[in-house]
Amino acid sequence: MIRRSAAVAIAVTFQQLIEGKKSGWSFDQQLVLEALRRSSGDLSDASEAELGAYLRGFDQAGLRGIANNVKGIYHELLVEHLENTDGDDTFAQMFEQTNHPGADIEFLVDGEVVHQVQLKAVQDPASIVEHFSKYPDIDVRATTEVFEVLKEQFGDRLETSGMSNEELSQATRDTLEHLAGENLGDVLQDGVVTSLLVGGALQAC
Repeated sequence: MIRRSAAVAIAVTFQQLIEGKKSGWSFDQQLVLEALRRSSGDLSDASEAELGAYLRGFDQAGLRGIANNVKGIYHELLVEHLENTDGDDTFAQMFEQTNHPGADIEFLVDGEVVHQVQLKAVQDPASIVEHFSKYPDIDVRATTEVFEVLKEQFGDRLETSGMSNEELSQATRDTLEHLAGENLGDVLQDGVVTSLLVGGALQAC
């Protein structure tokens, strides 16, 4: 299983787009680019240069807002990729609308929808409780810690993603090293607006 941190992948990719990078993206970063394009109808066919120009139009607070939106879409794309490359008969498909009510992704067998799921990479169980109060028929996938807290309450409606928050934290550092390599100092250099996004991801480990 690919175990990467969306927060770091997004922060590094945003910074490199702003600096003008146009090629040589890792798999993680390709997912970020696709998620960014899906985040707005105006970006659906945008080139890397156009994405960079778009991001340069925002201040730090604006970039954080975009990053939060892109993070959710990134996770959906990752789940879709993993399901569609595992060799079984089930096909995962994201909804065309990124704000589809209740569910993020649906699973099909022979073209028929068999399952819909909301993805929750959260530490606070409250958002999952709220989800089931609104959408009792749509299952949730959560990290192992939250799953353990709520599994008796929601039974088979709550699934585990198979990853813990501790593993996600370690993956944050692994991903930063993977993406930044020997140029880590350049990625975190002073004066670059997105360096705070990367720094925040590091401190969250």
